[in-house]
Amino acid sequence: MSFVETSLLKNSTIMLLYSDRDEILLSPSYQRMGGVWTLEKRRLLIDSILNDYDIPKIYFHSYSNDRISETGRRYAVIDGRQRLETIWSFLDNEFTLASDFEYQRDPSINLAGLSYDDIAKTHPKIRIKFDSFILPVVTVSIEGDEIDLIEDMFSRLNEAVPLNAAEKRNAFGGDMVTAINNVSAHAFFRRCVKFPNTRYQHKEVAARFLLVEESLKTHGRIIDTKKVYLDKMAMNYRRSQKEVVDELEAKVSSVLDDMLSAFSDRDELLMAQGSMVLYYLLFRSAADHGELHKITRRHLLDFRNDIAENRELAETEYAASSFELLEFDRLNQQGTNDASSIKERFSILARYLELAEQDLS
Repeated sequence: MSFVETSLLKNSTIMLLYSDRDEILLSPSYQRMGGVWTLEKRRLLIDSILNDYDIPKIYFHSYSNDRISETGRRYAVIDGRQRLETIWSFLDNEFTLASDFEYQRDPSINLAGLSYDDIAKTHPKIRIKFDSFILPVVTVSIEGDEIDLIEDMFSRLNEAVPLNAAEKRNAFGGDMVTAINNVSAHAFFRRCVKFPNTRYQHKEVAARFLLVEESLKTHGRIIDTKKVYLDKMAMNYRRSQKEVVDELEAKVSSVLDDMLSAFSDRDELLMAQGSMVLYYLLFRSAADHGELHKITRRHLLDFRNDIAENRELAETEYAASSFELLEFDRLNQQGTNDASSIKERFSILARYLELAEQDLS
């Protein structure tokens, strides 16, 4: 029988956890990304600590002795990564207190705008008080199916927190989530994609690529690349179908290799998620038909420019404008995850580039 046991971590002062930070894994597979808090939110946490406010509990997965020997870590963070990273970055002087900070115990003491080192030099007693602040850390020991229980606990703890779709899906774990992580680490994402990977945006796109392959393989057509279908795929392929998942991952990686060769570093054509599946299908189809030479960055830029010029022409001479380009423009500004929109935009762009037609329906 699987079960969870919890207990409070003793002597969990800020400075003790900081000194033991090498033994704490901040990014287990189910975690959300770090470094996503705004400066304002980070300053508010330090303000709360200095002014003795309660802060939410932090949850650690307590590793077994065998796991400690294997990894060199004693704990993995289930919930509280952002808080720990904020505290540690303040100790490392990566940001200062807000300009309107008020030390409520003694308002005559002006700490506004000071860094941790500034406080240590000018107000050593306050620095000691900060270092000695007890963080409310709960350790979690697992008996049974460890990873499933931990992933479930992470999801439950964050129900009241606005996790986005990619973060929630990442907490599912399993073979498909591993494949999503692997695809999102491809050099195409690291080098070419211009939109940031804050809050797993690259993983969201990687999941859509895999869903395209899975739907074409399973149904012979593409389906909507919306959250409900991405989540269903992640859950359906958690266990027992690793060979299928590996095949899907290999196919996606092969297409991304071709895309990597075509796009430039931090390419302006890859500034938003809406066109990513479209480009993926374009390169996939061209590779299957031996037509990769027809897709160049110059041609894609020309298409974008023609869309803009056609839009301006339609405002004054609608009859002289291209209906296809207007339709592409309209669809590109609406539900870009709808299968019907993806198929229609793909057909228009494929005809523009004179590629062989591929039936996605």
